Amino acid sequence: MKVELAVDESWALLSVVVKKLLDETTLSEEDRASVRRWRSDEMRTSGSAIRTLTEKLNDDIARQQKRSERSQIQKHDWV
Repeated sequence: MKVELAVDESWALLSVVVKKLLDETTLSEEDRASVRRWRSDEMRTSGSAIRTLTEKLNDDIARQQKRSERSQIQKHDWV
């Protein structure tokens, strides 16, 4: 099975993480505004930064899947 995120899915994931960060940390209002501006200005779905993030996420997911497949093969059947 192959899992691969699209740019829109990466942006949604980033939005959830940023929202959780803003909700659960004690940041000043100025810092909160800076994080929100960063997300809306630099991490737009049409921007290169979100495409780079998507590529990195997909690479990490693929690496983890390979690691999981390899560890299942190496498991002995008597364990």
